[in-house]
Amino acid sequence: MKYLLLTFLTSIISLSGYDPDKKAFSLLNSMSDNYKKMKSFSTAFTYSMINLTENISDSFEGKIFVKGEKYVLYIEDQKIINDSKTLWTYLDDLNEVTISEFDPSEQEISLNNIFDLYKNGFDYKYIGEEDKLNIIELYPQDESKTYYKIVFKIDLNNFLHSFSVYDNTNSKFVYTINEFLEEELDNTFFTFDMSLYPDIEVIDFR
Repeated sequence: MKYLLLTFLTSIISLSGYDPDKKAFSLLNSMSDNYKKMKSFSTAFTYSMINLTENISDSFEGKIFVKGEKYVLYIEDQKIINDSKTLWTYLDDLNEVTISEFDPSEQEISLNNIFDLYKNGFDYKYIGEEDKLNIIELYPQDESKTYYKIVFKIDLNNFLHSFSVYDNTNSKFVYTINEFLEEELDNTFFTFDMSLYPDIEVIDFR
């Protein structure tokens, strides 16, 4: 009888370890729903990198336009266009475009997929509220990942304020959303028209 009781209690404890953090799950769902109900939007952001071991830091600003799996990203004199099948990377100073097939696995964490990232392959935990921002930590279930934690900061209206990626080299990568705007964007916005760039150099890897 004691053995059966001990087995039953052990089973409950084991199963309870896999229950999601309900508050974290609710906040993440509400945040994701806020973005998913929009057909398209744009976000101005600041990216910062800090290496705590080498005491190195860097930062720059960018802007991204998103519609479903499509996006246009402006960052550091680059214009990157993805129509969900083809990826164009245009370098303004060289008047050069590189074309390749889009591979989602190469962009595991980005501003166009971060809102749904928690749904697969992550455990998560609600940490608390700070400066009117709810803090949630995500931990990849795959321990071979190059990062071990992602920290979400979600405002009280359930919009993403920032997220930070902590990698295994003791570096932290922070994306802070400075401006957010819901927009109506036509599909043609997410294509690269080479006729607009006279004498452009094309490097095609397809």
